[in-house]
Amino acid sequence: MSLAAPRVPPGAAEQDGDPLGHALVETAAAVAQANEADEIRTALSRGVDLLRRADPALRYALCEINAGPDGRPVIVWQASGDDFGIVEGEQFRSWFTRARRGPGEFEPVRGEDGAGVLLPAGATSGWESFAGLFVSDEMGIEGRGAKLVDLTRIAAAAIARIQRRQAENLMQRRLQSTNADALSWLELGVDIVWEASGDGVLHCRRVLNRRHDLARLVEGLHLDALTVGGGGRSLFDLLRAEGSVRHLRVSHSDGRNADPAIYVSGLRKEAEDGFGGPVFVGTLTAVHALGRSSSDETASVMTQMQSSRRREEELRVEAEAMLEGLRLLLASSTSRDKLGHLTELLARGLRAGSAFIVEAGFDGRARQLVPETKVLDRGTVTAALARDLEARTLKVYDANDAAGEGLRHAFDLDGADVAALALPLKSQMTYFICGTRAAGGFTAASLAFADRFALLLRQALLLREEQAQLAQTAKMAALGQMSASIAHELKQPLNTISLAAQNLEALLSSPKFEPAAAEAKIARMMAQVDRASNVIDRMRRFGRKSVGDTEAVDLKELVEGVVSMMRHVVERAGVEVEIDVAAGLAAHIDGLQVEQVLTNLIQNSVDAISGVGTGSAGRRDGCVRILGCSDPEAARQVVLKIEDNGPGFPDGVIQRALEPFFTTKPAEQGTGLGLAICDAILRESGGFIELGNHAKGGGFVALHLPSATKPS
Repeated sequence: MSLAAPRVPPGAAEQDGDPLGHALVETAAAVAQANEADEIRTALSRGVDLLRRADPALRYALCEINAGPDGRPVIVWQASGDDFGIVEGEQFRSWFTRARRGPGEFEPVRGEDGAGVLLPAGATSGWESFAGLFVSDEMGIEGRGAKLVDLTRIAAAAIARIQRRQAENLMQRRLQSTNADALSWLELGVDIVWEASGDGVLHCRRVLNRRHDLARLVEGLHLDALTVGGGGRSLFDLLRAEGSVRHLRVSHSDGRNADPAIYVSGLRKEAEDGFGGPVFVGTLTAVHALGRSSSDETASVMTQMQSSRRREEELRVEAEAMLEGLRLLLASSTSRDKLGHLTELLARGLRAGSAFIVEAGFDGRARQLVPETKVLDRGTVTAALARDLEARTLKVYDANDAAGEGLRHAFDLDGADVAALALPLKSQMTYFICGTRAAGGFTAASLAFADRFALLLRQALLLREEQAQLAQTAKMAALGQMSASIAHELKQPLNTISLAAQNLEALLSSPKFEPAAAEAKIARMMAQVDRASNVIDRMRRFGRKSVGDTEAVDLKELVEGVVSMMRHVVERAGVEVEIDVAAGLAAHIDGLQVEQVLTNLIQNSVDAISGVGTGSAGRRDGCVRILGCSDPEAARQVVLKIEDNGPGFPDGVIQRALEPFFTTKPAEQGTGLGLAICDAILRESGGFIELGNHAKGGGFVALHLPSATKPS
């Protein structure tokens, strides 16, 4: 794929007085015309020079960055000028981790006022590649941000082109080398031309003399399974030790020879590029003894070897899946991502077309956790189905049985067999459910693997449960902090009811009793009862444990409820709260969890204004603003922004604010878990948190949430 230059008339950018736009157009055109990697990088370097000429006040550096499976970034190439360059170090790695979490947004880099933008450029051989553009002065990006992001997009696409071209060239060289080696071994009587990579798995590349029967027997065998010569050594060992063998007879593992006799020749060749290990090529020839036909014994030998190799391959795949599962459990991804990836690994091992994680919750409702979180309809998961899943083991159902048929229809599964793997937890039962694509159904080996892999799935579910419990503990702590607010909210209607009751008593004893006045007093008392009841309902709702249900939630109503609940907290601190949330703005979230997030953030803002953990004396004109609107950068997201006029985030705090147990507050006033829990809640719901300081002075926290707002 080549980059097409933007359709801008020649000189249009200069006529409009837009030198940055002109540099962008020239760079895009130069990159589009370049073919080789060196030409593309030269064009990108020239683009950096054009930026410097167009904007002499700033310095720029453009980098190609690779991130390996361990996530550590490496600068492969960079174009910069003067003394401005990006050095691999702890600050660069810290910036890369943050920018990778939210690509396309400027983030601080190094120890100066510089800024950088990072965009993905694809992945090759397990490595992720990125394009990074850095600017020497963070304040200098005002009005230039969009064009700098566009240049980074051009660089990302160019880097992807370079990687594809290199991969294609490497593959072409390997293919040509393999074909040349295979052709060199062709001789009269050869039936199979084969090839094996460094892992030793044999693949038939050419079948001659119509010996497709022989090809079917040896395809996928490991070279270890072919015992050759008189010494009983495997072909794999001989080729690695001696480099080549010629016309040696293949024998059974017990030393018996078969008819027709199979003769093998082979050659080991090191990869030209130095990567990927050795490559093996060779031939197979079948020779019949005089007067005898093809022997069943040969087929039996090959079948046994093929079966053995298949089992070895299955064990290797299972071991890799278990290792990958352990890596996932130790990764910093969300519990939802971990469950999704673990489910994919187990489904792959069982050869399942689709797989689901289903939770039978303590509230009596069934929920689907993977591939997407949703409450299952009672008609979908029937009572009979729930009864069949009570077994706390791995159970396989024939698709034609009533239970198997019910599972198939409930989850739209394909295949002859359906499996339900029970994953018992403390509070509820959870199940892995899938159907197999294999014609013969589930094998005993794959089911044994599923039973072992269940340990990893259960651990991921336990981590999810512990995270939910931690969030609930933090919520109850917040509820305790708001106890004064609860008492205040209840005391006001109780005082009003008391006064109204005393007035009513006086009216009843008066000789001039007026029924209308008594009715008014009673109505006022009932209104205050409703008010107190609403306060209690809000507190009870807030204290409830979330079960992970998501729905379309009106954000203005949610914000007003939280602010009402915390009214006494903010009033006691002398802080005003302003709400500016667009009417009809909705998000697809768990309302209970986001209420907890908002409560924590409002409390943090009040603490910052009051000087808690900031080293300042606090201020008397404190104000917290809660803004809500559609995300201008993402069509399917909405933003709730909580900003205050406190001292803002100090240097170095933003980078660590979301880390567990990091806090600037005294030990008796903060644990450092609040923002970490908020971040986990947002990521589990498909959103993320953004921290920063605003131009008017003070800090802000922006919640990016999945939109549920209906288009107007």
